[in-house]
Amino acid sequence: MRRSEILIKANRKSIPLDKYTGEWVAFANGKVVAHQDTLKKLMKDVKRFKRKPSVFLVPEKSEGPYV
Repeated sequence: MRRSEILIKANRKSIPLDKYTGEWVAFANGKVVAHQDTLKKLMKDVKRFKRKPSVFLVPEKSEGPYV
């Protein structure tokens, strides 16, 4: 059986997100710049960036198929 992977594509490369499952992730300039277990904590971390990163929740592997 093939191992399931969570990936995001940026700048023609795939970035694995498996180690961030269940966490909130901030993504900017083609890489993960911060991650936290709650959105509130993550938003405190990203205040230091001049340009705001994209923020999203990486789902748990048990939460269904990944598209």
